[in-house]
Amino acid sequence: MSVEVCYTSCSSNQTPTCVNWGKNNLICFASCNSIRIYDPWWGSGGKILNTLCGHTQRVNSVKWIAGPRCETELVSGSSDGNAIVWSLKGDDYVSFVLRGHESNVNIVDCLYRDSECKAAVIATASLDSTVKVWTRSNVDGDFELKQNLVFGYGIAMAMRIAFLPATTTLVMACGMDNSNIQLYVEDNDRFCESEVLRGHENWVRGLDFTVDDRGDLILASSSQDSLIRLWRFSHVSTKPSADEYELILKKSRVKTSNYDCVISLESILAGHESWVYSVNWNVKDFTVLSASLDKSMIIWGYDANSGLWLEKVRVGEVGGNTLGFYGGMFGPNGDTILAHGYHGAFHIWSCSKEGDSWDPVVTVNGHFNEVADLGWEPQGEFLLSVSTDQTTRIHAPWTFGDKITTWHEISRPQVHGYDLSCIAVLSRYKFASGAEEKIVRSFKAPKNFVQNFCRICHIDDSYEESATVEPKGAAVPSLGLSNKAVYEDDNADQATAKTTKEPYPEESYFKAVDLAEPPTEETLLQNTLWPEIQKLYGHGYEIYSLAASPDGVLLASACKSTTKEHAAILIWDTSTWTQLQKLYSHTLTIVQLAFSPDSKHLLSVSRDRRWSIFTRDTDTNTFQLKGTTDKKTGIHTRIIWCCAWSHDSQYFATGSRDGKVVIWGRNPDKPPEDVLGQYEAVGHVLEFKGESVTALAFAPVTVEGSYLVGVGFESGIIKLYQWNVKGWELFSILDNRSAHHLTVRRLSFRPVVGEAGSKVRNNRLQLASCGSDYTLRIYTINVNDT
Repeated sequence: MSVEVCYTSCSSNQTPTCVNWGKNNLICFASCNSIRIYDPWWGSGGKILNTLCGHTQRVNSVKWIAGPRCETELVSGSSDGNAIVWSLKGDDYVSFVLRGHESNVNIVDCLYRDSECKAAVIATASLDSTVKVWTRSNVDGDFELKQNLVFGYGIAMAMRIAFLPATTTLVMACGMDNSNIQLYVEDNDRFCESEVLRGHENWVRGLDFTVDDRGDLILASSSQDSLIRLWRFSHVSTKPSADEYELILKKSRVKTSNYDCVISLESILAGHESWVYSVNWNVKDFTVLSASLDKSMIIWGYDANSGLWLEKVRVGEVGGNTLGFYGGMFGPNGDTILAHGYHGAFHIWSCSKEGDSWDPVVTVNGHFNEVADLGWEPQGEFLLSVSTDQTTRIHAPWTFGDKITTWHEISRPQVHGYDLSCIAVLSRYKFASGAEEKIVRSFKAPKNFVQNFCRICHIDDSYEESATVEPKGAAVPSLGLSNKAVYEDDNADQATAKTTKEPYPEESYFKAVDLAEPPTEETLLQNTLWPEIQKLYGHGYEIYSLAASPDGVLLASACKSTTKEHAAILIWDTSTWTQLQKLYSHTLTIVQLAFSPDSKHLLSVSRDRRWSIFTRDTDTNTFQLKGTTDKKTGIHTRIIWCCAWSHDSQYFATGSRDGKVVIWGRNPDKPPEDVLGQYEAVGHVLEFKGESVTALAFAPVTVEGSYLVGVGFESGIIKLYQWNVKGWELFSILDNRSAHHLTVRRLSFRPVVGEAGSKVRNNRLQLASCGSDYTLRIYTINVNDT
């Protein structure tokens, strides 16, 4: 029996230097407090292979240690004030912490000093107005603090180190918040302040060095003044004449004991309309890539005929609620470019074989804030998730040719204006979501999504026919929150008419796209919304929890509350969207609702440290309270965070902040004398000292005659247990690298046996988890007997 990570969905942090693409063809990027290792060419569409956990606050910058070989070490800097060196040893990364800064480490840069990749130097820039230089003499040694450069009140907003051409002398460029570039040159193993390059009129945000075919060092710098400047370091090889010497004195100059050069402004590149956050050289053909908040990236090249630097290629986003790019870089072969956006999304373009076009490539993306809830489609074909980043996303498997199946985001049915908190999946093409508002919103898939889903996931057409959907898509009107349906031409009378006051109605924002592979970020933003079919009113405060009956007939909702009146559970009929009943039991916010798999019972757990169970009358679809707990009968002494039902509806589990997991069951022979009714605790309590249980889930089948239970913790780890009435047995532990490094918010097993995307129903289970670390994950569990 084994557990492996099948899918990791997350985005990069909102910092300019949090992504780096190495010669090893792996992308390292910062996500929340961790570092991810991403292979963009793995399987059908790329996969996140590793997670490195060691920081306690947001990671701001990551960088592979550059050298002549494929990289095996990287450095990360975090808001916790530390930098960490990660070295690949076997199949795992070993960490070494660099302590010394008194504030956030916002930039790191590093390189090897020798061809054997043993001696290395690291520079870390911090908000404490210092840059610290760390060195290592051999691969078995530790990094030691070599030098501390103090700026006074200045802060380095960009930093890059490089070798002066044909020497082993290092030069460091620091882009400052006073619009200048401060140069430091190594002399006698110490960095000495050299020159100041002036010209930019705003913060310098991007720097990169390269060596041209003449052997001169070229520095590219980008700034919030929307300009890019190229600085040439020309080597002074012979003794200059008197006139030449006078000219050199007027220029910036870098001089060491074995190297002498003058610095001149080579060119100013103007083409962006907003802040330019990064520049990156392509050493293959001497071009430079710039990324800007104006939603574009430009490849600039030198034109020998005109003697000018000209724009060769421009790529980027068109439309959508985005704020441009935080960074961009060339791939190791120079024929691909990568961008990461303000909201952490990745964009990769690959140059065609003819070299005349740059085509988008499928990438891995995810939420850029806490993932609050998730839910499987009833047949387990795809997974829905909601987040405090105000989006609902659909994740599904995709297979390209005979390559290994990879998971990707295939739709973004809801882009909201409030933080989303919960989701309930009603059927394959229908769901309801709740946010920090008093309204429950329900959605139905448009025709365009159904067609694309069937093509991408290779689903039979019979499913498509069962989805009787009329709208082709959806669009959000300006200053609106509701997704309005967009109809085809034959239903044009139902669409908003064009008028002189509204010449571009919201329907014009949507354009149906026929997809055979997972969509790009700009397509996800604009063309994959689902139309909203109903708003449900009735709650007095923000919606906090939702649950749908497995038969799809009923929807239960609850909101934040401090009184019994507002802690009521509202039951809705999903066919008419009418309110059927209000269920009263709790006095504080209900944190989770769960219907039993047979749709006969509704379970609720609350901040009032109680659970309640309601039984359904199938004739009237009304519920009656059949059991609850109080101070005497309740085993939990702190807030009950989570609950889950066994697949046969015989048992349910509750987990709480006091670290207890309790299994409850109905005893028909027990007289309903107390508030518990006929329900009682079964077996012994599973208790975790000093831990808070935040998520629970039962597998859809028994394993070796026992129930398989997933337990998620506030620490981010997940434990799998086998349970029967005799007791608990630990099955597997998923640590912070395999699971989450912050609170696990929800666990959910795929409702059917087998892997999504595979027609074979083998002895494999899939478990989905989401957490406060902005991450959604799917695990494949191999079991011997189910």
